Amino acid sequence: MSKILIVEDERDLRENIIELFESQSFEVNGAENGEIAYELAVQTKPDLIISDVIMPEADGFELLERLRRNPNTELIPVILLTAKTMLDSRIHGLQLGADDYINKPFSADELLIRANNLIEKQKRLVRKAMISPGEIEAESKNEVLVKKIIQIIEARMSDYNLSVDLIASEIGISKSTIQRKLKTTINKNLNELIREYRLEKARKMIEKKTGTLSDIAATTGFNSLSYFSYSYKKFFGIAPSQEKS
Repeated sequence: MSKILIVEDERDLRENIIELFESQSFEVNGAENGEIAYELAVQTKPDLIISDVIMPEADGFELLERLRRNPNTELIPVILLTAKTMLDSRIHGLQLGADDYINKPFSADELLIRANNLIEKQKRLVRKAMISPGEIEAESKNEVLVKKIIQIIEARMSDYNLSVDLIASEIGISKSTIQRKLKTTINKNLNELIREYRLEKARKMIEKKTGTLSDIAATTGFNSLSYFSYSYKKFFGIAPSQEKS
């Protein structure tokens, strides 16, 4: 379930937007200004923030600046809502790192579509980082760490003894720090990252018909074909033998 944070000082509008996304099975939090919203964003790490621009305490621009300065929130997509139509206001928001900009009044359908598009785009970027780390440019210290971990997994792909302890020792960072940084950056722990990266590689090998399933299982670090098949089906919803046929 995707999490969304709605930041709007007009109570009725805020509640209407919250109700709109809750009706689509999103987990939604609300805040009346940028100050409260920033604290909520740090605590809950939403998948998307939709924020008004003109608000008391801290406006949407101030919220956006704080989010982008914090490595734990800098990658959260942000849609800005405003009654302003002046070009300089829109440009200012984009310069601060806004991902999209919608003028009030807006349609519910448009807001839902744009929100879903941004959430899916973020998921694709995380997926791409896992599959092809060399194709993206690291944007933060946490992303650099993710890229380094993936390079280690790639180099030791066939080693089914690869563990959290080994990776932490090689990088020189404690296990708890690695797990915390991964959680805030890609919302996965290290074991999940290792398993999913191996399975994504296995799927590509199956698609290219690179050896038997036993060969592919061994190459991607699974010590038995049965465990590989079980893990593959659980993750992709289809057995590897069905993919090959």
